[in-house]
Amino acid sequence: MNFSEQAPSNEWTAVKREGEEIAVAWFKPEGEPFTLVFRVPQERFEVDDLSQQLTLEDLLTAAAISNEEVESWQHLDESHSGMDGTNPELKRLLPSPPSDATHLTVAVRLKLPAARAEGGEQDVPPEKWQALEALWRAILGIEAGIDSLRHSMESLRNEMEAEFRRSLAAEDKLHALQADVALWNKAKSRVHYALPKAREFIHRATWAQTVPERKRLEELFRTHIEPRASFPQMDQEREKLEHLQKDRQVLAAQGATVYHECRGITSEIQRTLSTLRRNAADRARGKRSTSREKGKYF
Repeated sequence: MNFSEQAPSNEWTAVKREGEEIAVAWFKPEGEPFTLVFRVPQERFEVDDLSQQLTLEDLLTAAAISNEEVESWQHLDESHSGMDGTNPELKRLLPSPPSDATHLTVAVRLKLPAARAEGGEQDVPPEKWQALEALWRAILGIEAGIDSLRHSMESLRNEMEAEFRRSLAAEDKLHALQADVALWNKAKSRVHYALPKAREFIHRATWAQTVPERKRLEELFRTHIEPRASFPQMDQEREKLEHLQKDRQVLAAQGATVYHECRGITSEIQRTLSTLRRNAADRARGKRSTSREKGKYF
């Protein structure tokens, strides 16, 4: 895999040579998309067999990186230039870490993509990079709102389905006014029209971040826009980012509309049920009071 395609690490990854772990690596530390860090354990330097000791070239080979890709590296208090892979220090045994250290840390800086290394990015005004980055950040912000709305919609959908399945208690059935029952059933009938809309939004919001074009644009941001490495057809790619932004804005607006509709239906069902129960309770008390009054004359 090309280093630019390597995802940033979220934990140390084992680096192996001929099936044996020789070090661990951290790809692309935060804010450094063209850097990787190796840690070589102290015990690796305590072996008598020189063939078991390591050079930087050994580490790079195990990580599938060529010497030519190295711009510079640093360990302990030493810094070296890659010299397009010709620096003999690449093949020199790594120095032992201090006796009280558990490992040797080697930080490697790789060359920028060819287009950037050749100075192509100098032709791109900073304002254009800033606009592209702002576009992507805006898309991420809208997507975060969509995801939050999706969670709220799922809870509301469950609440709406529960209200639709709710039946009247025996006491309410006995004393409820027919007009109240009719209003309650009418409110519940609206669920049939709202539920498909809620399900559709949840589905679209769930899969929004997995569509191929979105993944491609995310990779474009990670490998070119963020490090400001020039790439072909920048204006066309900006149009695609703007299109994605508009698509997300439309999805967010549709989701908000459906959410408010579903919330209104749920509130109406609960309101009519509350009115039905209150009136049923009043009728029940009235009937009991009438029965007691009649009982006085017997």
